[in-house]
Formats: sequence, C-alpha cells, structure tokens
Amino acid sequence: MNSLSHIIDPEGEVIITLRNANSPFAKPTRDTWIHQWLESSQTSSSKSIPLSRLSLLKSPTIEATVAEESVAEGHLGQNCSRIQVSAKHLMFASPFFKRLLTGGWKESVAYFQKGSVEITAESWDVEALMIMLAKIAAIADYYECREALDFLAELWIEKMEEETPSVASRDLILWLWVSWVIQLPTQFKLSTSIASSQSDGFIDNLGLSIPEDVIVSINRRREEAIERLIDLIDYTRRQYLLGARGCRLECRSIMYGALTIQSKDLLLPHREFPFPNVSYRSLVQKMTNFRSLEWYDSPSKCINKHSCPGSSFASTFGALDGFLEGLELEQFNAL
Repeated sequence: MNSLSHIIDPEGEVIITLRNANSPFAKPTRDTWIHQWLESSQTSSSKSIPLSRLSLLKSPTIEATVAEESVAEGHLGQNCSRIQVSAKHLMFASPFFKRLLTGGWKESVAYFQKGSVEITAESWDVEALMIMLAKIAAIADYYECREALDFLAELWIEKMEEETPSVASRDLILWLWVSWVIQLPTQFKLSTSIASSQSDGFIDNLGLSIPEDVIVSINRRREEAIERLIDLIDYTRRQYLLGARGCRLECRSIMYGALTIQSKDLLLPHREFPFPNVSYRSLVQKMTNFRSLEWYDSPSKCINKHSCPGSSFASTFGALDGFLEGLELEQFNAL
C-alpha cells in the first residue's frame, strides 16, 4: 500500500491521490495566441474569439475511484501525493464532495459499505493551501467551496502590501481572476481597465475560470478602442487633404505632411484586427506626442507666428486618455 504524503485528519475516511502535482499553473501558449489572432482577423464581423476554442491548458481534473481500484504500489511516482482527509469536513465545505460521497455514485456506495474511499485528482499544486490566494481560489472554485474561503480571502486582501499589477502580464490576469472569484468590484474594474488598455495582443484566460463573456469583452474593448484611434488619424489626415482643416494651402500642406510622416509607422503594421504588437495606451502616448511644426507668416521670426486652430495637433490628440474604462463586475453577475 502506498504511504501517505500528508495527513490532514489521521482518522479521515478519504484518501486524495494527487497525480502530476505542481504542474505549470496558468501558463500561456504563445503559438496558440498567434493562431487565434489569424483566425480572428478572418472573422472581423464578430471581432472576438469564442473561448470554447481557448483550451490553452488542460484544467486540473478529479476522478474518484474506490479504494481497491487505486494505483498499484510503486506506480505513483515522485510527482504524486496521497492526502488523508475527513469526509465530513469535505462534505461540509464543498457541495462537490457532498454529491460525490452521498449522491448514489459508486464512490458513495464504497464509502458507506467500506467506510473509506480513494479519490484521484490531477495537476493541482500540492502546497496550494494558504500559500497563494490565486491557487487556493482555483481549488475552491473548482470544488465549489469558494464561500468557505471568502473570509480568509478578505483578510488576505486587506493585508496585501502589493498593489494590483500596473502592466498587462500573467500576474494581472491572475489578479483579475482572483477579483472575479472573490467578487471584488473595484479590483475587477481596475484589472480589466489595465488589461484592455495595456495589452499588446489577444488577452487569454490562461486556462482559469474567468467567464468567457469577461475575456471577450476585454478583447473587444481593446480592439475597438485601437480601431477608433486609427480612424481618428485617418479622419484628421483627410480633413487636411480635403481642405476641411487648416486655414490655407500652405497650412494644410505642412500639417498633412507632418501627420503623415509621424503616423506612418503606427498605421502600416497595425491596420487589421486584432492589432498584434500594439497596445491602446502606447498608441495614445505616441499620438499625444505628435509634434506640430512652427512657421511664421512674415519674414521676421519675431512676429506673426502662425497659430490657426488647424496648425496644432494638441487640439485633436492632446486630450486622449491612455486608460480605457474597466468593466463592471455586476454586469457579468447578471448574465
């Protein structure tokens, strides 16, 4: 018989065999992103990618087996753990385990007949409990005992010294996920704002239980915002070209040329969905830094500096905000 790795309850009736322990957690697959970007550009009418096709990670799974069907001794390997726990505690905290052990399944039959049962799980972090809230949330959310950990989560959040990640990153997606699982409206709105504003490509759920509607909304908000910026540049150029902006030919020619030259590197590589390698915030920063040329209407450089409304980019691009508004948590709870 395989020895126990951890004993939570020495009188526990349930043995959880954890295989493939500590497998990579919330790990993105870049090649999959690129493939999905290409597909997305071919279906621009929807401008989003169904998350049913985003199985970037194999989610941790659980499979229950009766004790006599457990793996033979010596076949568990070094990457497996066997944990003895209380059936009563599991059923109290988790509807999942309550159904499994009392719902008429073969596991509940074995439990009532033999007084014990073995359950096999895969891929969870064996040291998840109280080490990292994100990994705790994964287990709690999967086994439907999230509410049992809410009070711990609130204490942990209050004592956190680190703020929400300020850039689009794996840590930000983890924080977004935690804010969804624990239902933190302020952190959820901030996380979705940073994700849509600063991501330079398709935003992935990393295999976490972030609702599809949330990820789709973040990606759509980013893509549509970048498209609006590109359209604004094109519209402003056309105004100079057609004489709707600028006071006379010299003014329009100078400003049209300045805008075309300064925007060419922004437009050419990024004209189609899903706008890879460009973020909304970086595009806003470049547009607000467009330099307006100075010239004078008289031979003297001491008087009559040209200053018509069309001779400055600041009036058009200067007020752009580099951050998009985040999503409201309650909007998705109502779905």
